[in-house]
Amino acid sequence: MPDQYTTPPKPSLLNPNSPLERLSVDLSLDALGSRLDIDGLLAFQRAANYLAAAQIFLQSNVLLEKGFSQDDIKPRLLGHWGTCAGLNLTYAHASALITRHAEDGDDAQFIYVTGPGHGAPAVLAALYIEGSITRFYSQYTLDRIGLEKFVKSFSWPGGFPSHVNAETPGAIHEGGELGYALAVAYGSVMDKPNLVAIAVIGDGESESGPTAGSWHAGAVLPILHLKYISERTIPGTMDDLELLCLFTGYGYQVRFVEYGELPNTEDQAKRKELELNKSMGVSMEWAYGEIRKIQKAARTGNPIVKPRWPIIILRTPKGMTGPRFLGDKQVVGSFRSHQVPLPLAKTDTSQFEDLQRWLASYNFQDLLVRAPTSAHNEGADPEAFFSKEVVRILPKRVERRMGMIKETYAGYEPLDVPDFKDYVNESGKDASPMKTLGEYLVDVVKRNPTTFRIFSPDELGSNKLDAVFSVTNRQFQWDPETANIGGRVVEVLSEHILQGFVQGYTLTGRTALFPSYEAFLGIVTTMVQQYAKFNKVAVETKWRSDVPSLNYIETSTFSLLTLPHHMVRVYLPPDAATTVCVMAHCLRSKNYVNLVIGSKAETSAYLSIEETERHCVAGATIWKRYSTDEGRNPDVALVGIGVETTAEVIAAAALLRKEGVRVRVINVIDLMILGEYGTHPHALSNESFNGLFGTDTPVVINYHGYPANVKSLLFARDHPISRKRFEVLGYIEQGTTTTPWSMLRMNQAGRFDVAERAIALISTAQPNGLIAAKGNELRAWYMHQNHDMRAVHEKYALEHGVDSPDLKSGAVLHEA
Repeated sequence: MPDQYTTPPKPSLLNPNSPLERLSVDLSLDALGSRLDIDGLLAFQRAANYLAAAQIFLQSNVLLEKGFSQDDIKPRLLGHWGTCAGLNLTYAHASALITRHAEDGDDAQFIYVTGPGHGAPAVLAALYIEGSITRFYSQYTLDRIGLEKFVKSFSWPGGFPSHVNAETPGAIHEGGELGYALAVAYGSVMDKPNLVAIAVIGDGESESGPTAGSWHAGAVLPILHLKYISERTIPGTMDDLELLCLFTGYGYQVRFVEYGELPNTEDQAKRKELELNKSMGVSMEWAYGEIRKIQKAARTGNPIVKPRWPIIILRTPKGMTGPRFLGDKQVVGSFRSHQVPLPLAKTDTSQFEDLQRWLASYNFQDLLVRAPTSAHNEGADPEAFFSKEVVRILPKRVERRMGMIKETYAGYEPLDVPDFKDYVNESGKDASPMKTLGEYLVDVVKRNPTTFRIFSPDELGSNKLDAVFSVTNRQFQWDPETANIGGRVVEVLSEHILQGFVQGYTLTGRTALFPSYEAFLGIVTTMVQQYAKFNKVAVETKWRSDVPSLNYIETSTFSLLTLPHHMVRVYLPPDAATTVCVMAHCLRSKNYVNLVIGSKAETSAYLSIEETERHCVAGATIWKRYSTDEGRNPDVALVGIGVETTAEVIAAAALLRKEGVRVRVINVIDLMILGEYGTHPHALSNESFNGLFGTDTPVVINYHGYPANVKSLLFARDHPISRKRFEVLGYIEQGTTTTPWSMLRMNQAGRFDVAERAIALISTAQPNGLIAAKGNELRAWYMHQNHDMRAVHEKYALEHGVDSPDLKSGAVLHEA
C-alpha cells in the first residue's frame, strides 16, 4: 500500500512569479468574517457526502449500527461517486449565500442546474437534508425510518433513478445527454429578473460543442468543475493562464478555486478542505455581487453594453473525500472514483472493510439530533433530525431552498392568446400561411411582453414571420449601436443552444416558439427526445404542475414520431387559416412537444372560418365541396396532408371527376389521428377511421414528408388495413433547391401522380368496373400529361424563378 497520493502533473505555461498564478485565491475574508460560517458549511457537506455514498452502497443499517455486515450492501451497485463531493460543495455554498443575503433583506432566488446529471446521489442528499425530498415524497420522512427508506430508494425498483430527472425536486434538466446544462440555465432566467441560476458544468461536458457555444448569455453563475484525474479532459490540461485567456475572451471575469496537491495525511486533508471552503465562500460572494452590479446598472437605465459576468473555475480531486486506495491502486484523483469506487464491497471482505472505514470517517451519527425525534418531529423538520451545525446554512424561508423554488415545478404562466378568427381570410382568398401567422404573432408578442419569446437560428425573415419586428427586436447587447435588452426574438446560429434556451424557458413556465427548417431541426432531435422523456416523467410526477408545450414550426419535412406518442403533436395545416388556428391551440397547450409544418407560399383558404375551426378540432374531415356528391359512395379517397400536397390532391380530384370517377377528398391536419387507437389521445377509433376512409375504398395519401412516417402509423393500427388499398406518396429524397411543384413532381407526388395511382388502385379493387375498362388509357394519359407539363412548367420556373400561375391552388379551385 503506497503511503501518499499521486497527483497528475498540472502543465504550466506561467511564470511562477506571475500575479496570474494565484489569481483570485488571495482574497480577503474581512468582508464576510464569521458570516461565512465555515463550520456550518463543513457539517452540511459531511452529511451530504455520507448520504451520497450511502445511497450508492446501502440497502439497510444506514447508521452503521451494531451488526453492520455485507448483507446491508445493495445487490446491484449503481451511481457515480466521482463528482458528488464537488456538487455538495457548490450546493452548500449556494444555500449559505441565499441565507446570508436573506438576512440583509435581499430576497435572492436561486435554481441549481447540474451538467453531471449522474451526480444524483449528491443532489438527492442535499435535497433530503434541506427537507425538499420529504416535502414532495412524504414516505421519506426526516427520521430514522425515513432515512432508511430514502437511502435504499436510490437506483432501487420504484425509487429514484441513478441520474437527476423530473422526479428530482428543483430539477429542470435531466442531463441524460451531456452538453446542454448551461443553455438550459440561461433559458430559465430569461424574463425572471429575481432569479439566478447556478450551473455546474463538468469538465467532460465542457468538451462538448453545445457547451462551447453557450458561454454568452446572462444572469447565470457557471461553475466549471475541473477534477484531478489521471485520464485528463481538455480543460483539465489547461493551466490558469490558458483558462483565464479563454474565458476572458468569452466575456467573463474569472476566479479560480483550487484544492491543490493531494494531501498525505488526514490533518493535511482537513486543512485543505478548510482552505477550499474559504476560497469558495468568498468567490461565491464575489460572483453574486458582480451579477447584482450588472443587473442594477441595467435596471437603473445605464446598462453595461458588454458586461463581464462572473465564472468560477473549481479544481478538486475526482472522488474527493472518498476511499484513497483500492489495494495498491489510487482511487481519489483517478478514474477509479468515477462510478462505484468499491465495486465488490458486497462479496469481497477487503473492499467491505474499506467501505466500512470510509463511511465511518464521516461520523454521520454525530451530525444528527441525539434525542429521539418521533415525538416532536413527525418526520418533516430538518432541524429536529439534523444537528444545528448541518442545517443553519439553509435558507430560513423554505420556499427559497433550491429544491422548493416554485419556478422549477409550478411556474406555469398561461398566454393571452388572440382569437385566430380575426387574422384569417374567408374561403377562396389567397394568403401565405407563414405571413398570416407572423401577423398573428405580432399580437401574441404585444399581449405577452414577459412570457413569450421566439427562438430562431436567423430564419424569421426566410420563414416569413418577420412581421414581429414591427413590435419587437432581436435581443442583443454586445454591439453598442444595436444593443437591445428587451427584444423578444433570440437569434443564435446554433440549434443546440436555442433548444437549451427553449427548454429552460419552458420548464420554468413561459411559452416559446422555435421556427426552423428540416435540416436544422434534425440537429436537436436527440435533445428533443431527452426533453420528451423528462416531461413524460414530469407529467407522471404528481407534485409537478403543467408546463407550456414546446412549439416548433418549420416549412419543410421533419418527423418527431420517435418521441413517446402521447407527448408529441404533429400538425400539417393546409392553408393560412388552419395554420393560425393550430398555432393558437399550440400556444395554449401544456406538456406537449408540438410541431407545426407549414408553408411560406400563398395558398387559397379552402374552408370558411367556421369550417376551419371544426376541421382543426377534428384533426381530419371530408372536404365535401371538392368531392363527388359530397363524398358519398366514392370509387377512391384522396387524402392531402400538408400545404402543397393538399393542393395537388384537389387538382387530382378535379382531373378524376372529369373522367367520371367518384372521388372523396379528405384532409388530415393532425398526423397522429392515423395511429393505433389507444396509443395516442388523438388517434381515431376504428369506427371513426372507417367512417373517413371506408372499409374497402382505395385510398391515395399525398403527404408532405416521408411516406414511411404515415405507413408506420397506419399499419400499426389494431384492426386489419389492407396495404393493397392504401398508397402513400411523399418525399423520396429527389430534387434540390427548386419550385414547390417541381419538387412534388420529382418526388412522384404531383397531381398526375396522384390521379394515376388512384386509377391503378380502382382498377385493382373493381376489375370489372367502368374505370378499369379504360384504366390503361387514363394512366397513360396522365403520365403523358405529366411529361408534357414537366417541360412547359420547368421552362417557366427557370425563366421566372417561381411556378406557373396555372399550377396555383386558386386556379385549381375555380376549375373544381
